[in-house]
Amino acid sequence: MIFSRKYVFETKKTRARRFLLNAAVALILCGFTYATFLFYILMVAQNERNRAAEGLYQKSPESIVLFTGAKGRLKRALELLKRWPPAKLLISGVHGANNLSTIVAGQDDSQTLLESGTQVELDYDALDTMGNVRETLEHLTQAPEKTERLLVVTADYHVLRVRMIFNKELGDKTEMKVFYEGVASPNGDMKKLVKESLKIVRGWLLLATGQKS
Repeated sequence: MIFSRKYVFETKKTRARRFLLNAAVALILCGFTYATFLFYILMVAQNERNRAAEGLYQKSPESIVLFTGAKGRLKRALELLKRWPPAKLLISGVHGANNLSTIVAGQDDSQTLLESGTQVELDYDALDTMGNVRETLEHLTQAPEKTERLLVVTADYHVLRVRMIFNKELGDKTEMKVFYEGVASPNGDMKKLVKESLKIVRGWLLLATGQKS
């Protein structure tokens, strides 16, 4: 313990004081460790964004997948698709009541996208992040053309868990390179970041034990 007793015989008052000091130090250390973990989550997203910028600088991705969720993801995916027109876009986790027209409604150049003939496919089966990853890999497996570079668009706080699942599902049996574009959370949404940190720990435990999420 950090604050150990100084005397062989200790009064209740000094024992209680020592306990409170140790508890306070432990709480501070736990808080600092957790804050560092939250920072690490966002740092991973930034590092992956830089890696994508370097890895896709001269060679564009053959496929882009958008994991539906927080605002800003769709807009960013469409911007990237405009940058790399030959790429095919998969939108994973689409609600059954939606179609491409309703999804892109209100987005810039939405009509141009609908009329361009760009290959956009919708995945209605994925219900969670694990489903997003598995449905994406299933889609790529069935595609007639091989994907060597895949770009995943999601939220910045989501990148670490998505990468963790992709690494687990792919293992070392594929030559496909997966890049990640983490869209910044509006005003640094701390509530979502904290919630995601718990999902990361839970997901890591499930993957480590071979269980399904």
